[in-house]
Amino acid sequence: MDKISKELKAVAQDIFLKGYEKASQSFSSLSGEQVSIKNFELFFGEAPDLLQKIIKTNNPSILITDIIGEAKGRSYLVFSEKDAQVVPDMLIRKMKSLQSNPDFVEIILKEVDNMVSAAVITELSNQLDLKIYGDVPKIVFPDEANREWLQDEIEHNEDMFAILSSANFAFEDNMKISPYFIWILDKQFYSVLNHKKLSYADR
Repeated sequence: MDKISKELKAVAQDIFLKGYEKASQSFSSLSGEQVSIKNFELFFGEAPDLLQKIIKTNNPSILITDIIGEAKGRSYLVFSEKDAQVVPDMLIRKMKSLQSNPDFVEIILKEVDNMVSAAVITELSNQLDLKIYGDVPKIVFPDEANREWLQDEIEHNEDMFAILSSANFAFEDNMKISPYFIWILDKQFYSVLNHKKLSYADR
């Protein structure tokens, strides 16, 4: 992958942050509390390198969403063991219909992934003028997220570039969760992001 310029990083930062802000609005509606974004960060890298972060996370639960359309990719939304429990415990109080469902943890984590990944994918689609959308998310539980699984993911994405995005979703009651995304994007995304950078420069 070519060296990422400051201009390109700035364009990507703008796109992803707007996506996160829309996701926080959805989070606010779902939880019934005001949710804000804090400590937003974005890192570029090679897919195999950034994917290694998953195995370093304590008992991670991972939501995988394939990006389909004019550009291909995949997002990994990674929750630590603590956040994977805190989120359902909090939202279950707001979504009483799930109380009797033994699969509520999976259902809620998938709903969170739908909100956050969809918001970012929509922003990527709008800003880069690409017809893309997210497929139905799949969940990988901690007992499945082992080194063998990770090695398969790395081999599958060996020639792709990646963006790691992270932020704190801060709630009114001072609770916060800190999931992070690893976005695996094909060369079409990189090409269009570069074009977008040039368009910004021409303004």
